[in-house]
Amino acid sequence: MTPVNRRRNHLRDLGYDNSMFLIDGHLWRYALYRAYIGMIGEASRYYLAWLWWFLEPIAMTGVFFFVFTYLRAPNAENFQYFLIIGVTTWLWFSNGVSNSTESLNVAKGIISQMRLPKMMFPFTNVLSASLKHVFVFGIVLLVMGLTIGPSYAWLYLPVLVVTQLLLILAFACTVAFVCCWIRDIRFIVRSGLTLMMFCSGLFFAIDTMPPAYQSVFRVNPMAILIEDYRQVLLGGTLPEVLSSVRIGLSSLVWLYIMKFAYARWDLVLTRRVIA
Repeated sequence: MTPVNRRRNHLRDLGYDNSMFLIDGHLWRYALYRAYIGMIGEASRYYLAWLWWFLEPIAMTGVFFFVFTYLRAPNAENFQYFLIIGVTTWLWFSNGVSNSTESLNVAKGIISQMRLPKMMFPFTNVLSASLKHVFVFGIVLLVMGLTIGPSYAWLYLPVLVVTQLLLILAFACTVAFVCCWIRDIRFIVRSGLTLMMFCSGLFFAIDTMPPAYQSVFRVNPMAILIEDYRQVLLGGTLPEVLSSVRIGLSSLVWLYIMKFAYARWDLVLTRRVIA
């Protein structure tokens, strides 16, 4: 057997096949199962269980609503919904990325015993955060539908959700990979997420900023997505489709680059995690 064939068989054994999927179908099912079990285990540790998933964005929104309503005049109509859309959308991104920084190191026991594609572990963390987001965002949509009413623009929401999911996966796989080489990167990720939060238009509409600064804020992909969510849910109009396409395609291309990196340095990653 030639070295090329041996390498191809080795990657296939690890789950890096030549299909269009980032990981094999049976590993997707395993990742979903691990995400579900982890979510149930997390909920069982608290008295209020799954209610905390909803109370966290509500509490965060309440604090911001008080500050920006009574200490600073709000700059948007339906300001409570303006905030809750930004907070829930941001928390999905933040939790998915931050929880993935140590995903490979936390899975040290499994990695030392089984040969699995290591991209599955940040995927699992993102899936767990996504399941919580579906629960919380579903309640937000229900409340908004009953109070301000839905619109046909809401049909565009699946495009935004898929785009954001690809973005979170791209960030999560990257930070998990880099954290294996530089463990201190998790502190940089934490600070970076805080900076991104304040530059994402969470508390204000980017359109209210001076024109010279608007393009700077829109370099942040989360600022664009939060703006698109608000335009669909509050404005009832479709956002610029090209913005979602650019973010989604860029994230997908980067995911396949990370897939190659994980496969190329698989054995090295295993040694670094176990060590």
